[in-house]
Amino acid sequence: MKKNQQLINLKESKTTLPINPIFKKRFSPRVFSKEMVKEEDLKIIFEAVRFTPSSYNRQPWFFYLAKKGTKSFDKLSSFLMEGNLWAKEAPFLILACYLEKDNYGKNAYAQYDLGQAVATLVYQAQDLGYFTHQMAGFDRERAKEIVLDKNHIPWVMVALGRLGDYDKASEDLVQKDFHKTERKMDVFANI
Repeated sequence: MKKNQQLINLKESKTTLPINPIFKKRFSPRVFSKEMVKEEDLKIIFEAVRFTPSSYNRQPWFFYLAKKGTKSFDKLSSFLMEGNLWAKEAPFLILACYLEKDNYGKNAYAQYDLGQAVATLVYQAQDLGYFTHQMAGFDRERAKEIVLDKNHIPWVMVALGRLGDYDKASEDLVQKDFHKTERKMDVFANI
């Protein structure tokens, strides 16, 4: 697991100000361990999601959780595009959907609110020692086959699990993940 520590060191962002370390350490691996996510940890992750802020507290999100080794996982992973087939090795795949309409009608902020909910999921998982990788590279139209409600609009898929062993990973995935990601510095302007 020598490469894992090298990857963690490479991916940790250097900051000029003392931000919470969880933000500096987050990255999206493509190699996941076969170790399952503990059921109690899944409950904690989705409990955190419940407390995500949303416009008018409409909470316009719904998550489909699929565990590796189940028919649900096989179905969900069949929607992945070629560049994301590595995600079939993650212990869990999550299909995150926004709710286009609710009792109050169409929700113009549903996608924004779903993004906040997914960010909450990502950081709570990270806090528990798990990693996530968010993906837009899947067939959204086919993903509608599994949704329970026509108002659940598939938007992003998330792989969830522990970091895998990069010493045993394919060279292709190692090459993709072993690059330094720079963060923009000009993210706001005083007006």
